[in-house]
Amino acid sequence: MVEIFTDVFRNTLMITCFVIVIMLFIELTNVLTQGSWTRWLGKYPSLQVAFAAVLGLIPGCFGGFAVVGMWTHGVVSFGALLAAMISSVGDEAFVMLVQMPEKAFMLFGILFVIGLVVGIFVDKMGWKVVHPRNMDQHLVVHKHEHTANKHFLQSLKENFKNPSFTRILLITGLGLFIFGMSTGFFGHEGDSAHEAATGNLTFPIDEAWFNSIFLIMAILMMVTFFFVDDHFLEEHLWKHIIRQHVPKIFLWTFGALTLIHFLMHSVEMTNWVAHNQLWVLLLAVLIGFIPESGPHLVFISLFLSGQIPFSILLANSITQDGHSTLPLLAESKRGFLSVKVINGILGLLAGTVGYILGF
Repeated sequence: MVEIFTDVFRNTLMITCFVIVIMLFIELTNVLTQGSWTRWLGKYPSLQVAFAAVLGLIPGCFGGFAVVGMWTHGVVSFGALLAAMISSVGDEAFVMLVQMPEKAFMLFGILFVIGLVVGIFVDKMGWKVVHPRNMDQHLVVHKHEHTANKHFLQSLKENFKNPSFTRILLITGLGLFIFGMSTGFFGHEGDSAHEAATGNLTFPIDEAWFNSIFLIMAILMMVTFFFVDDHFLEEHLWKHIIRQHVPKIFLWTFGALTLIHFLMHSVEMTNWVAHNQLWVLLLAVLIGFIPESGPHLVFISLFLSGQIPFSILLANSITQDGHSTLPLLAESKRGFLSVKVINGILGLLAGTVGYILGF
């Protein structure tokens, strides 16, 4: 029991830190550009959707987390959020790229097209989901923030002459996370499943490659903590990102992962799925609602063994998005349910049509 909660806690901490670093980058980029990139992107709704769909295609949850962070901050539209969640399949992408690369690229291409079309259609129809809080409080650029023109060494000297508690806390916390990433402490819950599915095969771009990118991002963010002023740390990073987002993301993620873990280990569905194909499509869509990487591997295995058609794998892939919607669940229950219901309907529709056509 202790081992179970230790694994859940470790994964929760990893996901929370991952999301927070991405949010910090968004906040920092907005201040450095004085909000110009968000205003520019806001002028091109279709570009938002295409950009989000591409991010969703990135294996793992990197792109999905980024789009959730941007939608939470009001940078991209609800259609863009939908497009990203449709094109994203989470960590299962790594397994598919290794085990069935040609089919995987075909699947990703189909998901991208569906996400692009649906996202643009939703935005054209004016469908929106109200954000959980006043978005005027997000990505605020204060008038005096870009007027200072200090040398890096001067800023470093002033910041550590009498360092604030917030600066020390942020540097210590991020430093511990970087250490954990570097030493492999944040081992992914699904690693053993991935290894079992992939055997001795290797792929040039794997999960470790993306973890390295994220590690570099975290290190760059750490450098920022040394040079930015106290105002930026207090108003933008601590009060906005840490206090508003971290508690909810951590608690909701921990609760969801704990519940999912016990459900997965108390109900064995693999054999039932293999012998009841009339219900497999519906089950694929329903399991797609689980905001977790792991349960969906069963459909990849069934497809590779020839027990289910491509259409059912497609239905599951449209509906599921790995861990990407966990922070969305924490930030906006309405947004989470809206994305899951719409994508579930799309998955069921695409899977049914494909199944009838023998695809």
